[in-house]
Amino acid sequence: MLFVNQNDETTPAGWGRGWRTAGWLAMFALLCVSAGAEGVAFDAQVRPILSDKCYFCHGPDSETREAGLRLDLAEGAHDAIASGEVARRIASDDPAERMPPPQSKLELTQEEKTLLQSWIAEGAPYEEHWAFRPLPPTVAVQASNGDAWPKQTLDRFVRDSLKRRGLSPSAEASPERWLRRVTLDLTGLPPEPDVIDRFEAELADAEDKESVYAAVVDRLLASPGFGEQMAVAWLGAARYADSYGYQSDKLNTQWPYRDWVVRALNNNLPYDQFLTWQLAGDLLENPTREQRLATAFNRLHRLNNEGGAVFEEWRLENVADRVQTFGVAVLGLTLECARCHDHKFDPISTRDYYSISAFFNSIDESGVYDRTEKTPAPSLLLPTKSQEEALNAAANRLAEAEAAYEKAVGEAAERFDAWSAGVDANALTPPGLVLALSFDRPLTKQMKEVCYFSELDGNQAGPLAQVACDDSPLPHLRAQDSADGSIAVASNQNADDARRAIVLDGERGVSTVGVAPFDRWTPFSVVVSLREKQRSAQRSVIAHHTRGTDCGYNGWDLTIADGRLESRLYRVWPGNAIGVRAKRAIPVDQWHQVSATYDGSSTARGLRLFLNGEPLETQVLRDYVQKSANVLVDHGGRFVVGQRFRDRGFAGALIDDVRVYDRDLTAGELLLLAGRGPIVPSPDYYCKGVDAAAIEASERLAEARRALVMAEEAMVEIPVMEEMQTARETHVLQRGAYDAPTSDETRVTRDTFEQLAPLYPEGLRRDRLGLAEWATAPDHPLTSRVAVNRLWAGFFGAGLVTTPDNFGRQGEAPTHPELLDWLARDFVESGWNVKRFCRNVALSAAYRQDSKVPAELAMADPENRWLARGPAYRLGAEQIRDLALAVSGRLNREMGGPPVSPYQPGGDLWRESNVMSPSYVQSVGKELYRRSLYSVWKRTSPLPNMMAFDAETREVCSVKRSRTNTPLQALVLMNDTQFVEAARLLAERALAREGAPSQQVAWAFRSLTGRRSDPKEASVLTGLYQEELAYYRSNPEDAARLLAIGESEAPPASEPAELAAMTMACRAMLNLDAAVWKR
Repeated sequence: MLFVNQNDETTPAGWGRGWRTAGWLAMFALLCVSAGAEGVAFDAQVRPILSDKCYFCHGPDSETREAGLRLDLAEGAHDAIASGEVARRIASDDPAERMPPPQSKLELTQEEKTLLQSWIAEGAPYEEHWAFRPLPPTVAVQASNGDAWPKQTLDRFVRDSLKRRGLSPSAEASPERWLRRVTLDLTGLPPEPDVIDRFEAELADAEDKESVYAAVVDRLLASPGFGEQMAVAWLGAARYADSYGYQSDKLNTQWPYRDWVVRALNNNLPYDQFLTWQLAGDLLENPTREQRLATAFNRLHRLNNEGGAVFEEWRLENVADRVQTFGVAVLGLTLECARCHDHKFDPISTRDYYSISAFFNSIDESGVYDRTEKTPAPSLLLPTKSQEEALNAAANRLAEAEAAYEKAVGEAAERFDAWSAGVDANALTPPGLVLALSFDRPLTKQMKEVCYFSELDGNQAGPLAQVACDDSPLPHLRAQDSADGSIAVASNQNADDARRAIVLDGERGVSTVGVAPFDRWTPFSVVVSLREKQRSAQRSVIAHHTRGTDCGYNGWDLTIADGRLESRLYRVWPGNAIGVRAKRAIPVDQWHQVSATYDGSSTARGLRLFLNGEPLETQVLRDYVQKSANVLVDHGGRFVVGQRFRDRGFAGALIDDVRVYDRDLTAGELLLLAGRGPIVPSPDYYCKGVDAAAIEASERLAEARRALVMAEEAMVEIPVMEEMQTARETHVLQRGAYDAPTSDETRVTRDTFEQLAPLYPEGLRRDRLGLAEWATAPDHPLTSRVAVNRLWAGFFGAGLVTTPDNFGRQGEAPTHPELLDWLARDFVESGWNVKRFCRNVALSAAYRQDSKVPAELAMADPENRWLARGPAYRLGAEQIRDLALAVSGRLNREMGGPPVSPYQPGGDLWRESNVMSPSYVQSVGKELYRRSLYSVWKRTSPLPNMMAFDAETREVCSVKRSRTNTPLQALVLMNDTQFVEAARLLAERALAREGAPSQQVAWAFRSLTGRRSDPKEASVLTGLYQEELAYYRSNPEDAARLLAIGESEAPPASEPAELAAMTMACRAMLNLDAAVWKR
């Protein structure tokens, strides 16, 4: 919105300096009566109006700021307000003058105009936004003055707020209602009727009733279910899911993180450590496996594997997701709004955004994942106890094999002189040849010791691009499969001394299945004669033995970029790989023999590069690899020259001769292959290629290495955070584009906010651990407030701040600001003790109020913002399903482990929604009855019964669920297999109890609702049972169909009609608000 007088050309800088300011202020003073004797509260009353109606054009974003007016800061607004121009423009009826302007589609109400005018009349005092003020060291607590109502300190704040609004607390909830409420809130499960009876009996006998309440809360806090219940909300914030999202949405192995969250909450890990471990557990001194596992929090974002995905673009999307998650989950800020421009409402610049992103920008990751279920790097292996023992044993055997090999080499060296004295150097050849491809003779011709295409069953070539004789291209050649599986290739009968080669076009190459896959323990050598016609800065594939597609490969490859050779062996590039690059380029447009060898050591030093038989000096690219480097996928797996599927081939280059050996050749052997004389006998050649004992020891060493890799292969692996040795540069990216131009001016360093306290301390380390220390500082204005607000919402259904994802200027102000500050300070002073916080709330008078809503209270506080009654709202998706499982008696309390696949309606929804997805395989047996926390969470196809009750998709960080009320929810409760079966199992339990049907119905009702039914409810439900009983006795086939729903079988002793009728009654009870609401 533009505060400019379009009709007054004489107005300096567009501002009405000619207005008589004093006159305006006097007039506005007459209008301030409605603001009350205490004046206008800027933070609670004025700032929300300015933020909603003015900041977009007159706020923090300098790019869109109009007329040079900034209303979010006092110094930016002083002149315009003092001149009276602001007041005049908001009061104007002239569309050309009025602010906000009509084209903005924003309009001030009369009440808002009056508030702004009153504020101006009072001198337009500004206040710092409440959430940006430092957390006070102490918060004054009101004296009780003999008031018996408060049970906890927090109650005094609630009581004082109610008094100021002329409200009174509600009566205390009945013991059974409170017990169900607190049990659901602390464990996510309902109390059994016998537990309710025992609690009521203890209360009746106790002199100190408060101790009975406290004992219940302490028992629930100690329950394993506490961590499972509390984890649900945090997993939504952490965007935890069991699949990667996007197109293919393949499954991942993130579940160990979910189990870590449950353990951390059950162990009452202090919240500051809970955050620190997740943000930077890997950077702690000597981090434990648990601390490293916690950093998976920053790797739970979606990952793409679509064809054509640009690695760097999606890597930066991953970084952006981490920034957004840190902002919302930890700080309660919408940092993502500053990715492309300065924040429109909060004092967060684009430079601030990228300074924060720099903390998350230096892990050795790829922006995409491949089409297997390999774990993206960097990653952490999580062995079981037996697997760790097996790995240690394999490591010991490897150490023994290495020592035995060194001994064998030493003994062989003693035999070398005697052998070399009698050997003819001209007769020596490199042993271990497994493939030879030569293009300088007709390809079907066979020669001794050389394998051409026709000699290896299954070999493939082509279509070849062309054959060249020196610089003269010859006619195009195509490969044709012959009847016997060989390949016949037409050849040009040029002179024998003419050098022939294939000329690559970058799209097609030569491939063969005659070479076993390379892996970490397998020594090999690849020798290629080539001629690079034109230099390219882009990496081109010379040869490879990999599997995968454009979104990720695994295996070995030999590439060239700017004339420099690279040899890499990897499971996931770049973070789980070894690789080297030549330090100098090979001469262009000349024939060379290039060689790559590997010794099977799983180290970068085991990779060597040679040019014309001479070793090339190399630099290490990566030097850490775990698990196998050869993972079966749908694409590739052959040894290929000149091309790779959906990659850049060696376009325009000539290839003449290719050889592959199953050992790492010595320098002398490579000189021989380069045509530079016979092999000079050496101890290295003798040990590797001649001496039987040394060769046998090397084979045992390779087997020990393989055993170690296989021991790793069985382990669960999860992506985690791990800093690169050298931090990656971070730049401000215009409009957030990955390929935006960068320069020294756009470069940023790791930092937080320039205009938002607390500033990042000078002496604090500039990494994620320092960021965690900054965020969890005792006086930080946001972190503790955000945490206690979210915990509070878990008990009352809404936080004191009803926008838990936005504590910025566009967020709601707290209903009880002093209470919020006291809770936050008390939380910090308690050592960030989550269980203590939950205990205080659960035992408070505010929480123990009855949730009944008298008409007058409904009018005064319809949303229970002022806490004049207890909480009442529908249970969450997981709680509703877990409630049904619990009352069915089949709830499987097993904790942790891989996700399970419960009932899913309508067939295989995964494949129906995405043909690239894996199929949905329903679990069997007791796995069908695990808590919902352990159900598989597929981002593009979440479980329908979870989505019906407003669960998030977990695609991005989410800290607030909506609560809708739709017919679909009733249909789920009535017809979903899980709920129908639960109703039948509850019916079985009810019928197994002694007593009349009315008593059995009453017991089922109490199991579901936690209370006794009133006479009307009992009459209706018992009547329903009798009606259904009559129906099913007349229609036994319908009873059989009903009882057949679900995997569990009905007991043979049950009368089908009785069981079916009771099942129908239980289905009806599952649909009651009394069952699926917490009151």
